[in-house]
Amino acid sequence: MSKGKILVVDDEGTLRMLLGNELARAGYSVDTLAGGEEALLAVRHDFYHVVLLDILLPGMSGIDVLREIKKENISSEVIILTGNATIENCIECIKIGAFEYVRKPYELSELCIQIERAIEHQRSLLDVQILQEELRKTGRSGSILGISRAIEDLRKIISRIASTSSTALVLGESGTGKELVARSIHELSARHNQPFVTVNCATFAEALLESELFGHEKGAFTDAKFQKLGLAEIANNGTLFLDEVGEIPLHFQAKLLRFLERGEIRRVGGTRDITLSVRIICATNQPLESLVEQKLFRSDLFYRLNVLSVVVPPLKDHVEDIPLLVRHFIATQGFQKEFDPEALEILKGYTWRGNVRELRNVVERTCILSPGKMVTAADLSFLRPAPAAVPPGETRRDEAVGLPAAEGDRSLSLKEMERKHILHVLSKVNGQKGKAAKMLRISPKTLYLKMKEYAIVSVYE
Repeated sequence: MSKGKILVVDDEGTLRMLLGNELARAGYSVDTLAGGEEALLAVRHDFYHVVLLDILLPGMSGIDVLREIKKENISSEVIILTGNATIENCIECIKIGAFEYVRKPYELSELCIQIERAIEHQRSLLDVQILQEELRKTGRSGSILGISRAIEDLRKIISRIASTSSTALVLGESGTGKELVARSIHELSARHNQPFVTVNCATFAEALLESELFGHEKGAFTDAKFQKLGLAEIANNGTLFLDEVGEIPLHFQAKLLRFLERGEIRRVGGTRDITLSVRIICATNQPLESLVEQKLFRSDLFYRLNVLSVVVPPLKDHVEDIPLLVRHFIATQGFQKEFDPEALEILKGYTWRGNVRELRNVVERTCILSPGKMVTAADLSFLRPAPAAVPPGETRRDEAVGLPAAEGDRSLSLKEMERKHILHVLSKVNGQKGKAAKMLRISPKTLYLKMKEYAIVSVYE
């Protein structure tokens, strides 16, 4: 059985024939061609795992062939063969999308290693594409990736909820993908051809939230120079997704309840009711029952929102999906990288407090900073295990003073301490910047500027 199908494109006849014969003996199915135009026709009409492409060809150059392969979204991986080409040309090929470049003369064993890596990378990308197509054909959303029992159960619940028009509540920890679940419900519903509109309730003060959601009439307040349609109107006949619904101010909750019960809104400054047909999906990482007990959330609104509910599992409950998620993030972000088995085991053993969002950002960061094509365990050294458990009745010294633990015994600068304290507070409130700003006794804008200054983006944005 062939180890893979290879196309060798080189205008040097002797080298082309020699390389083709050696690869055939190594177990590959091999075709050989001399020109760029012929190569482009071949990859358009036949499937090749890897194209070994000389960069300097008569007529159509190797760079032009590579550019067309990527432009036409042909799935073959391309390894550039270069003898006299400049390093600038090789770098340009990598930027266009070549998997790797190999300098002539080369060791066959070394070239075969690169070919195997390219085939494995291509298979990973095809696995993701096939899974997404399978999910689409079976009526399951391709945005919810995973092969675990937890994700399979989640898909079944999504499918059942999508078949109704009732209000739905999506629950789960920060970073689990609650908006993806809401979008999946919309995509599988009868409203899938209509708008899906998202409102993050935590980002607006009460007055602004009402104007944003319900719109306002010209002259309703000082800056209302024109009539504005609210997002609820824009979502008419579609789905309105209210994220962070637990952050809605208590006074505005009554107006939201009226909208849910009657399907009517009134613009700020308006005098007439507007009837809409909108499906509402809400999400929160807060325990709404507890907010109801604390009189911070209306019980009647809670019961109205909680007609149908779905809990998104945290990443720790489906770690077997991590390799597939990693390949998906690499593919969608356009990196030419792989994670070796040891690196994947580290990811599977890590405590993902930021869940899938944190995993995505770790993959992006690692792909950018790792020097080679293969991400190894050494590239993940910044991932530290969770702190050791503290015996009952004892308190870690850092928690006793409300500050994060210092790294080792070294002294920290004032800026380092500030950054760590902001991270500590954000972790305490699951990344909710409004709550964090209150705890830090600063404005949300100041917190935003501090997070930008200290590059605090890995989990909470």
